[in-house]
Parts: sequence; structure tokens; C-alpha cells
Amino acid sequence: MNHREFQSGEVLLGQGRRERDSGRKIWLGAVTVFLSFCLVALLLEGVFRLLPVNEGLRGLSVDEQNPVFRFTPHRESVYSRGWNFSIVNHVRTNNYGFISDHDYDPTLTTPLLAVIGDSFVEAVMVPFPQTGVARLSEAVGSAGRVYGFGTSGSSLGQYLAYARYIRETFHPSGLAVVIVGNDFDESLRKYRNEPGLHYFAESPGGDLTLTRLDRPVPWYRDLLGSSSLGMYLYVNLEIREVWKRFAYRPGQSAMSRPRFVGNTAAEATPERVRDSDRVIEAFLRQLPEMAGLPASRIALVVDGVRPELYDEHSLRAVVDDYFPIMRAHLMDRARLGGFEVLDMQPALIADYGRRRLKFEFSDDNHWNGTGHEVFAEVVQRSRVYRHTFGPVHP
Repeated sequence: MNHREFQSGEVLLGQGRRERDSGRKIWLGAVTVFLSFCLVALLLEGVFRLLPVNEGLRGLSVDEQNPVFRFTPHRESVYSRGWNFSIVNHVRTNNYGFISDHDYDPTLTTPLLAVIGDSFVEAVMVPFPQTGVARLSEAVGSAGRVYGFGTSGSSLGQYLAYARYIRETFHPSGLAVVIVGNDFDESLRKYRNEPGLHYFAESPGGDLTLTRLDRPVPWYRDLLGSSSLGMYLYVNLEIREVWKRFAYRPGQSAMSRPRFVGNTAAEATPERVRDSDRVIEAFLRQLPEMAGLPASRIALVVDGVRPELYDEHSLRAVVDDYFPIMRAHLMDRARLGGFEVLDMQPALIADYGRRRLKFEFSDDNHWNGTGHEVFAEVVQRSRVYRHTFGPVHP
């Protein structure tokens, strides 16, 4: 081997050694980053286990054997809202998988008023004794029962499914259905498509048909639910919805963004109103049969236009927006169909005039305890309530 070849070999050996050292450094760096990440995650997990992180309600699968959406029975959990836990509540899921401090008994023969709704009836943000269902149940006492059937995301199509389920399982004497701003268009698969719920879908003949969207339990649910850090990111911070925060173009003004009235988009396009009118007609036509009750034993409780109702000028300014239009359409057609219509708006305005207490949370448009109190008072004055329980004295 000559001198040049020897030097070339040394160069190659040195280069190989440097490459191995470089690879080792990269590997050690990656391991260090990974271990640091795990350590930080473990520390954060420990911190969040000490905080009131939202633990979720653990929905059941929806299929032929379990045709309506419910939650895991016999479970207590923490509900909280937002990054700063602005609302914290402890909730209980009863034997039938609905939010209630009381179990439901289908074998009892005492009169039953069933209350159907979405998250306003689910009411996880309010201590159960302050909910409208609990207030009504307390007022009725031994004269009967009041059971609530509410899940977040439900709308008019899902209310029909619950009415049928309640008829087959509990045989109610009366029914109250809580209707809010996003219950109309979101009853159509055209506008919403959430697995586990029932929607109206257009049939080949042009009619609206009630359709169930089956829902398996997500494979990651229990794994995610076992981590307080994971639940904080997924539920409290809503990282799955983060794309919506960037849905507007940079520099877009607040005035050009969608405006909301009554917990739904304010814009009342002809197509949206027309579609919603069809939903109302299908809902009112099917509800008595689904519930097994005449229309006269069914009360439709319609939320007011909040927060605009606190100010007369603000309320007049939104009269041509979507929810004010649709609530008027619903109430007019329901009265013609023989239903009892309970418009909460006059009662809310009158109560606010007396007590100056608002009916929703500062960062959540759901009813607070005051809103539920007014709801219970409105129902107690109803014909359906009197016919269900007879003369009841608080």
C-alpha cells in the first residue's frame, strides 16, 4: 500500500466515524426530545387530574338494538366549559342513560309528563335541582312523575325518535317538547349529519323521511377518556374544532362574519326558510302518532329570542331574522294543528322586567338556573300540565 492509498483509507475511516457520531447524536437528540415530551406530558397529566376537566358523558352506540342516542348508564362525571373552567358541574347519568339524579321506572302507573329536548333539557351546565325537569318533578311530588329526555345536538327529527321511544317504554300521559333556534334546518341531513341522531332526508318521491344514522362507539373514546390532559385538549379546548377559528380570511371584518340570533345563524335565505317550513310540517304531522298522544296533550315550549329580548329596540331589529321567522311559523301551524303552544318569550321579558336577571350564562347561551325556573313556571301554567296531573298545589 503506498502513502496516497494509506491517506485515502484514513480519510474514509474518519468520514465513517464522523457519520456514525453524527447519527448517534441525532438518535440521542430524538430520544431526548421524546423523553422530554413524555415527561412534560406526565407532569401536565398530573396537573390536570387536579383540575375539573370535562370527563365527557360517554355516549352509547346507536343501532337496531339501541335505536336512540343515550349515555352510559349509572355514571357520575364532571362537566366543565372552556379553557378556564368557567362553568363546572357534577352530573349523573341514570339507569336509562339520561342526565338525571333520579332513575326512571317504566312499571309505575302514576301520570308521567315526558320532557323532550336537546342540550337545554340535557342541561349538564346546571346543577340538577335547578333544572326545569327537577323543578317540575318537585312541584308534582307524589301526584306523578316528570322525566327528561334530552341530548346535545338533537333537533326536531330526533325529538320524534325520542317520542316513539318514550311511548313504547314509558307510556306518558303528556308530553312537552322544548324547541330552540337551531332545531329547524338542522333537522335535515342537508344541513347536518351527526352519527347517532335522527334526521329528515329527502325520499325519491320528494317526501321527508325520518332516517337514523347509526353510530358505533369511537375506538379512541375510552383511551382518550382515561387521560385528563387528553380530555382537556379535546373537550375543554375543542382542538377538533380549531379549523373553524381560521375559517375566515385574514383581515376579514367582524361585520362580514356570520351573525347569530337565537343560537343559530341569523340569515333567512328563501331556501333555508322553505326547507325549515317543510321540516315543521313533517314534524307536526308525525308527532302525535310517534308520541301515542293527541295533539291536545302535547305542549311545544318555544324559547325566546335571547339575548335580544332584554332590549325592546334590539328585539325589533331582528324580527326578520331566521329564528324569529321560524318560531312564528312553528307556533302558528302548531296552534292550527291543535297543539298547546307555550311561547316563553313573554314570560322571559316579564321576569327580566321584574328581577333584572338574565337567563343564560355570560359565555354560554344555554339557560342558567333562572332560565330553567321560568321554563318550569310556564309549563306549570299549561293545559297539558293540568290535564296530566290534575290540580297540583306547590
